[in-house]
Amino acid sequence: MAKFLFIYRESTESRPQPSPEEMQALQAAWYTWMQKFSAAIVPGGDGLKHSGRVLKAGLVTDGPYVEAKEIIVSFAVIQADDYDAALAIARACPPGHTIEIREFAGYA
Repeated sequence: MAKFLFIYRESTESRPQPSPEEMQALQAAWYTWMQKFSAAIVPGGDGLKHSGRVLKAGLVTDGPYVEAKEIIVSFAVIQADDYDAALAIARACPPGHTIEIREFAGYA
């Protein structure tokens, strides 16, 4: 069984704030997804704050960069038989995010 990192990205463009009802529906959709794929989801994924720091060439700057079109808002580690199985799990995620799927290299 392989491990995959799902990196959830969100647009930095402003959009209308969802209503409380829309937020509840979205949370319910994510809860349903997590229950359906609970055997594949490795504990430890979480949401991320929208700000942070970037270390590059020894220099620390605020990040993500202002000119970024998307920011990373969350991540999850998924176990699946292969890339196609991981992709099927990602396709079942509630809408609203771009999902980057990266397979772990398996070093260790």
